[in-house]
Amino acid sequence: MSKKKEILYHIVFWFLFVGLEQLLKSITIHKDLDTTWSILQNLGFILLQLLIFYSNYLIICPKTILNKRWRLLIVAQFGLIVLFPAIRFVYEEIVLFKITGYHNYDMSDLNPLYYIYDNSYYSIRILLFSLVGYFMKYMWNTNTQVTQLILEKKQAELQALKNQLSPHFLFNSLNGFYSDLYDTNPTVATDILKLSEMLRYVTYESENDMVLLKDEVLFLQNYIDLFKRRFDGKVAITFTSPYNTGTWKIPSLLLIHFLENAFKHGITDDYDNPVIIKIKTQAGRLTFTTTNKYRTTQSYDEHGIGYKNISQRLNILYPENHSLNVEQGTQYFNVTLNIPLS
Repeated sequence: MSKKKEILYHIVFWFLFVGLEQLLKSITIHKDLDTTWSILQNLGFILLQLLIFYSNYLIICPKTILNKRWRLLIVAQFGLIVLFPAIRFVYEEIVLFKITGYHNYDMSDLNPLYYIYDNSYYSIRILLFSLVGYFMKYMWNTNTQVTQLILEKKQAELQALKNQLSPHFLFNSLNGFYSDLYDTNPTVATDILKLSEMLRYVTYESENDMVLLKDEVLFLQNYIDLFKRRFDGKVAITFTSPYNTGTWKIPSLLLIHFLENAFKHGITDDYDNPVIIKIKTQAGRLTFTTTNKYRTTQSYDEHGIGYKNISQRLNILYPENHSLNVEQGTQYFNVTLNIPLS
C-alpha cells in the first residue's frame, strides 16, 4: 500500500469516526456543547484518541507483530488502556479545571479503579480500531509482496528457460573431464569437480528459498578456491566459518554478492591487508562480515542493482529483523550482515 493511499484511508476513517461521534453527542447529551469547557474537553478527547491510536499503529504493532512478540503486544495493550485514562485525568481534571473551574467527574469520591473502568470503553475501542487497521495494512502489503515475488519468480524461470543449456549435459561433460584428468592431472581434476559442484548448486539449490548453511559455506569455499586457482594462488584472503553449522538454514545465494564485490573491487594481492571473510553463528543468528582494502579510484556496486536486490530481498524475508551495514572508509570497505537462522 502506497503512503498516499494509506494517508487517504486514515483521513476518511477519522472524518467518519469523529463526525459520527459528534453527531451522537449532539443527540444524546443534554447540555450545551458550545461552552468553553465542552469545546476544550471535546478537542482534548479527540487528540487523546489520535495519540493512543497512532502510538499503537506506528510504534507498538510494527515492533511486536512483525517479530511475533505476542506477549509484549498484549502487555503494551494493557499499558495503553491505563495510559488513556491517566492522560485524560491530567488534562480534564487538572488542566481544564485550572482554566474553566469545572471538573468532569465528582472528585470527592472518585476511585482510580472506577475511573480506569469507566474509560475502558473508549480506550479499548480505539485500540481495536488501530489493531484492525494495522492488520489490514499488514495483510495488504503481504499479499502485494507475495504477488510480486511470484511474478518475479515466473519471469526468472522464463528467462532461465530461454537461456538454459541443459545442466545435465554440462554436469556429465565436467564429470567426464574429471574422470579423464583424475590420474594424470589431479589438481585440475579437483578444480573441475568444484566447478561442477558450484554449477549444480546454482542450478538446483537456488530454486529453493532456503538452503542449509553448510552448503552455502561450501559454495563460498569452492568459489574462493577457484578464484585463487585463477591467480596461481597469489591471493591474500582469510575465510573463517563455523566448524559445526548443524541444520541451520539461510536464503540461497545470499552471501555470494558480497564476496564477489570484495574480490572485484578489493585489493587481493596485499598480504599485509588481506580480504577478510567471516561467518559466525550465535544465539540463533548469523553474522557475515567482509573487510577489504580498495583502490580509491574504484567505484563500488554497493548502491547499484545488486545491493538494491539484496536489500529488497532482506526486507521481504526479515522485515525489521535484520541489519545490513555498509561502511566505506578512505581505504577499507566493510560489510556486516546479521540475520536470523532458520
